[in-house]
Amino acid sequence: MSGQSNIRRGFSLRENKTKMFKSLLAVAAVSAFSAPVLAGPYVGIDTKTKFTGSDYSSIEFTGKVGYEGTVGTSKYFVEGGPITTTPDGGDADTEFFVASGLGFAVTDSVGAKASIKYTSNDGGDAKYEIKSGLKYKF
Repeated sequence: MSGQSNIRRGFSLRENKTKMFKSLLAVAAVSAFSAPVLAGPYVGIDTKTKFTGSDYSSIEFTGKVGYEGTVGTSKYFVEGGPITTTPDGGDADTEFFVASGLGFAVTDSVGAKASIKYTSNDGGDAKYEIKSGLKYKF
C-alpha cells in the first residue's frame, strides 16, 4: 500500500510542478507584453525563412546580444552576433553582424527611426544595410 501512495504522491508532485511551471510561463508572457520597455542589456534570436513563390530557398538564424537605452526622448540600440544561413540543399554559412539604430518622436503621433547594419562576408565585400522608417500612431 505504501508503494502505491509513494507513486501517487510522486505523480501528484509532478502534476503540481507542471501546473506551476505553466502558470509562471503565462505570467511571464503577459508581463512581457504589458510591461514598459526598460533600458539595458538584452539577448535575442530571430529566424527568417525565404521563399520564391512556393519554392523554399533558405533559412537564416540570427543570435544577438545588445544594449538599448534612451537619451532624452530618443531611443537607441547597439547589437551584434552571428548570422547562420542554410540554403536549400547547401552547407550552412556563418557570418557576424553589428547594428545600431535610433528612434525618436517627430510629433505626438509620428515617430521616426534609422539604423545601420554591417555584416561580414568571408572572402567577399562586407555587406551594409541602412534602414529608415516612419510610424503613425492612432
